[in-house]
Amino acid sequence: MKKILVAAAAYAAVSMAVPAQASDFNSVQTDQFVADFAPAEGKKYGVLVLGGSEGGKPKDLATKISDMGYPVLSLAYFKEEGLPQELNEIPLEYFDAPKDWLQARADTKDDGVIVVGWSKGAELSLLLASRDPSYKGVMAIAPSSVVWAGILKDWTKIPSSSWTVGGEPMAHVPFAQGVQINSLVDLYEASLKQETFAEKAVISAENIASPVLLMSGGMDEIWPAGKMADGVCKRMEAVGGSCSHAHYPDAGHLLNPDYPIGGTDEGNKNAGVDSTAKMKAFLKKLN
Repeated sequence: MKKILVAAAAYAAVSMAVPAQASDFNSVQTDQFVADFAPAEGKKYGVLVLGGSEGGKPKDLATKISDMGYPVLSLAYFKEEGLPQELNEIPLEYFDAPKDWLQARADTKDDGVIVVGWSKGAELSLLLASRDPSYKGVMAIAPSSVVWAGILKDWTKIPSSSWTVGGEPMAHVPFAQGVQINSLVDLYEASLKQETFAEKAVISAENIASPVLLMSGGMDEIWPAGKMADGVCKRMEAVGGSCSHAHYPDAGHLLNPDYPIGGTDEGNKNAGVDSTAKMKAFLKKLN
C-alpha cells in the first residue's frame, strides 16, 4: 500500500511548468466555462484542447495547435477558480457549452469541432467523441481505453470516477489495492487486470464516428498508453472506424522533451517532431 500511495502522489505532482509562448490567447468572458481562445485565419473547424492531471488551462498544448494555424479553445475543467479543484467526478455536461460556443463562432465551421487532449485529457477526448458525433476528429496523446478513477490530493482516500453523467459517477477502473508495484505503470497495469471493472469501464470507441489519431510512447512512466491505444483502435476497426496509432518506443508519456516523463532525450525529441508532423497532416485532412 505504501508504494501505491508514493507512486500515486508522484503522479498527482506531475507539473507542466514550461510557459506557453504565444500571446494570441484571450480569456473567454462567460460563466459557463473557463477557457482562453485564439482565432485563426480562414474558416476551419475549431479545436477544443484538453489538458491532463496538471489541471487549469492547457496553455502549452493549446499553443502547439494554435501555431499550426487553427482556432483553439484552451479549456480548463478543474483547478481554476469556479471549477472543481480536484480531478474527481467532473460532469461531462460541462463540455457541451464550450463545444457549442466554439462551433457557433462566425469564424469557425458550424457542424462540429475537433478535440485534442493528452493523458487524462486524452481519456476525456475519446470519451466525449464516443458519446457525441459532432466531434469531427480526435487527437489523443498518451490515451486510455477505459474510464479511470479520479485523482485526489489525499491519496489515502479512495477516489470516485473521474467523470459523471447526469450527476452519477461513470463506471471506472479503481486503483488496485494490495499489489506489489514499483512504478505508476505497475499500478495501472495491475488495475487493468481487474477485468470486471475494466469491462464495465471501457470507452465505447466503436461509437466514435470521426477519424482518430492516437500517439504513445513505449517508455511512458505513467500508464500503458501504447497497449490502451491498441485497444481503442481494435474496437474502432472492428466496425470499420478510422483509427491510427503512432507509437514511439523510446519516448515518454507526452512525447515531448520539455516534459520528460519517461523516454530518452533523443526519443522524446524525435517523437515530438514526428508526432507534430502527423498532427498537422491530420488537421489539414479534416479541414
